[in-house]
Amino acid sequence: MKVKYIVLFIVFLIFRLWVLQHPPQYYSDVKQDYERYANQWRYGLTPYRKILFEYPPAVIPLISLPLEIDQRGIGKYYQNYRIEIFIFELLLFSLVLHTVFRLPCSTKLQWSAILFYILAGVVAKDYWYEGIDLIFFGLFSLSMMWAYLKRQNILLNRVVTWALFWLSVAIKIMTAPLAIPLLMTKKLSLRREILACFLGGVLVWGLPLVLYRSSLSVFVVFHANRPMKYGAFGTYLVEVINDVTKTESRLQQGPDFPMVGPVAKKVTQGMNVIFPWAILGVLLYGYKKLSRKNMTNIETFTIFLRTSLLYLFALFLTGKTFSSPFHIWYIPLLTLYPFRSFQRQFVIFALAMLMLGLDTTPYLAVPKDVFLGMFPLTRFRDALRFIPMVFCIVFFIREQKYA
Repeated sequence: MKVKYIVLFIVFLIFRLWVLQHPPQYYSDVKQDYERYANQWRYGLTPYRKILFEYPPAVIPLISLPLEIDQRGIGKYYQNYRIEIFIFELLLFSLVLHTVFRLPCSTKLQWSAILFYILAGVVAKDYWYEGIDLIFFGLFSLSMMWAYLKRQNILLNRVVTWALFWLSVAIKIMTAPLAIPLLMTKKLSLRREILACFLGGVLVWGLPLVLYRSSLSVFVVFHANRPMKYGAFGTYLVEVINDVTKTESRLQQGPDFPMVGPVAKKVTQGMNVIFPWAILGVLLYGYKKLSRKNMTNIETFTIFLRTSLLYLFALFLTGKTFSSPFHIWYIPLLTLYPFRSFQRQFVIFALAMLMLGLDTTPYLAVPKDVFLGMFPLTRFRDALRFIPMVFCIVFFIREQKYA
């Protein structure tokens, strides 16, 4: 038993040390934005009040700590930040390793899940330690694993589950709707469950609310008013239509670089209607599946995992914000999912690797000046960024294990 843990952890360390030694060549959010934010705060330009800051409050210490270490003569900001995320991943991988080998799956499925997680980080190396995405969904995954491994009929354990969940929300707000299916996984009475949710929330959000109060609305307003990002599915639809109409143009204004024109306006309006209904549909799915009585621990865990994956892919396809690092979010969830067979697991892992290859590496690019009819070859290539997401939605809706 101990041998396999040691072997896999050594393999993990070898590949992750390689990732640390091979940072991206061209762009990093850490260099471009995070270090600038940290220096601005150090010299008195407080987030939310004096400068626009697009992330929730838990990101502030995450971005600030590498500079504090730098100022004490240890390393440089960029290296310190990447090592900070690496240290977090050591904890995450340890618990992933422990959890996967406690799932009711064959040894083959367990080993392939861990190897998938390790290799996914290598494929997505240009984003793995370059932002907040790994720690964002890593915290959410820790919440799920804690709920699976620890008895949830004990109030303290349930408070920890909720605290980890609210911490993920305090990194990026996008996990907030998943509070509804998480509430349905309760093993406590409704009154004690609400108490656990409240206590977990206060542990995470209490201090930021005291420090910033209504100023925290800045990041909410920022995202509410954002246009469709250049990598979103809605933008892809606009580009396809524009190949025919020639009515649209791209606004050279970061960070979204949106398409503008009559088609972009109509598509944006349509996606603004589709998005809340898609998310509501996933939450209703989770409510229906998780509201059954007397479910076992593995049933609750699997259905909540499935609901979370459906939520992510629905968010990716209908939300106005989508970019390459978002692919990191589903990696720990797919790793933890107890598939019915190796064949089904292999198909989903292969699709995930395809999406990672298309969006996080330069190796699957195609020439921009090659056309098939009136459409550039890149349109057909970019369709593969989204088709696997549709397949995954259909797959997990139809998945009947622990239904």
